[in-house]
Amino acid sequence: MFSVGDAHLAGVTRHQLRRPDLTSPTPGLRMWVDAEPTWREMALALSRLGDGQYLSHVTAAQLWGIWLPIWMQDGEQIHVTGRKGFSGSMRRPGVVGHRAKLDPADVVEVEGLRLTTPARTWLDLAPQLKDPLDLIAAGDALLQRADGPPRAEGVLGRNPLSTFTEIDAVMERRRSVKGIQVARQARPHLREGVDSAPESRMRGVVVNAGLPEPVVNPVIMLAPGVRRQPDLALMEWKLALQYDGGGHAEQAQVNRDIWRDDDFDRHDWRTVKAGRDLYTAYGEQAFLDRLRRAMRAQEHRGFGPHH
Repeated sequence: MFSVGDAHLAGVTRHQLRRPDLTSPTPGLRMWVDAEPTWREMALALSRLGDGQYLSHVTAAQLWGIWLPIWMQDGEQIHVTGRKGFSGSMRRPGVVGHRAKLDPADVVEVEGLRLTTPARTWLDLAPQLKDPLDLIAAGDALLQRADGPPRAEGVLGRNPLSTFTEIDAVMERRRSVKGIQVARQARPHLREGVDSAPESRMRGVVVNAGLPEPVVNPVIMLAPGVRRQPDLALMEWKLALQYDGGGHAEQAQVNRDIWRDDDFDRHDWRTVKAGRDLYTAYGEQAFLDRLRRAMRAQEHRGFGPHH
């Protein structure tokens, strides 16, 4: 797939662009009749249609690997923002066109793709993400640790994608846009070093319940030579909080999880787990009930802030 503009720059004539084995999936683009472009190829081509057009919103988030709720991961429509005062919003089938002020610091070109930066993308998502915990998770995705789990295959950038300074700067530049209030409410709850969206949600569920905020991915020396790093921890209660979404099917991983939990047990720690039902009201309440029971049990054993 290629743009008409790029074809003209390469010396292709208008007559050649009308040959029968070429088709136009959308104005300004050409591709071979039998071609089946991927979503990413279409996004790349659309981002090259004009100097003032940039992939944005959900499309940019998917390209950056920003954590999104399942209902936003359709990958079908492509969001493109036209720079206000320079370009209009793109209107064509399969494209959601936007028009907004784009500061030079808010856009970037990576691997041929013109798109909004991770920080600007997060702010653009603010009015679309109805659940505040989803917005916090998307923000946490920008601040992952460099030595954490590998990023999803094919996404752009390296961890961390952004910094608090860059997030604050884009919010300052966009002080009156739609979604700025919910972004301001979410900003104090973003944390560095979170490894996954479920871990982010687990932390948010605990805080929203009025319980102390757990520490993210702490390195805990249980004994000389015994080092563990739970997803979250309530250090004073000696409670390790782990998310187990059922992805640990391999026997080797199952064994490692058993050994990890046994290490905690042998050193006066308790493990409280959350599963996929954390995304339901029932599962959330069940997890909180388990956590509160574990906190009370640890307090009886002499652990907690008042001991």
